[in-house]
Amino acid sequence: MDIISSERVSEVYMVIGHAVSSLITAGKRVEKEGILEQLKKGKAQAVDGMNEVYESAISLVAREGVVVSEQ
Repeated sequence: MDIISSERVSEVYMVIGHAVSSLITAGKRVEKEGILEQLKKGKAQAVDGMNEVYESAISLVAREGVVVSEQ
C-alpha cells in the first residue's frame, strides 16, 4: 500500500470490515472474491472522495488476500 495517512488506513479497514459484515449477514462465506465483489459494489455507490478509499481497499485485498480465523 502506498504511504497514506492513518485516517485513510482506518477508512480502508472500515470499508473492508463493512464488506465482510455484509457477507456474514447474507450468510455467505467470507472469501477473497466475495470481499472484492462487495468492495466493488461499495465503490460504485461511493460519494465524497470515498472512491479512493474503496480503490485502496480493493487493491489491498487483491494483493494481500484475507486471513479468516474461525472462532
